[in-house]
Amino acid sequence: MDKNSISKAIGELNAAILQELEQDARMSITEIGKRVGLSGPAVSERIKKMEDEGIITGYTTNLDYDLIGLTVNAFITLKSSLTHAGVIKKIAEIPEILECYSITGHNCLMMKVATPTTKRLEAIIGQLQQFGETNTSIILSETFEKRGVFTPMLL
Repeated sequence: MDKNSISKAIGELNAAILQELEQDARMSITEIGKRVGLSGPAVSERIKKMEDEGIITGYTTNLDYDLIGLTVNAFITLKSSLTHAGVIKKIAEIPEILECYSITGHNCLMMKVATPTTKRLEAIIGQLQQFGETNTSIILSETFEKRGVFTPMLL
């Protein structure tokens, strides 16, 4: 999506505020205001409105999984003939599954998993195989960090 499309959808000032928040969600309202040319209260009001409208759905912390002992990371796809809701409910019970997406194609789900050992990864794969066919790809390295919509390269 290009800058004009985004600005048209949410407004140029809101797009500028979101760009600042994506770069640093801990930036002060005052600093955001300075950068986008609005007062702190005006920025605060716009952020609150975007939260209420569901444009901003939350704020997150990015972790270095290696430093906290989760050194084996993988993507696992699952092809299951069981009901989607039933499988999702069971998958939600596995804490090492960090992300789960319904996808098109041969498989129906794709998950990102972080575990301390390959033995634990193997156990999770075993759990998932109760629901259908799995395919696992161990993540060797991150090519680039997750980008936001407002990453300068995309604007």
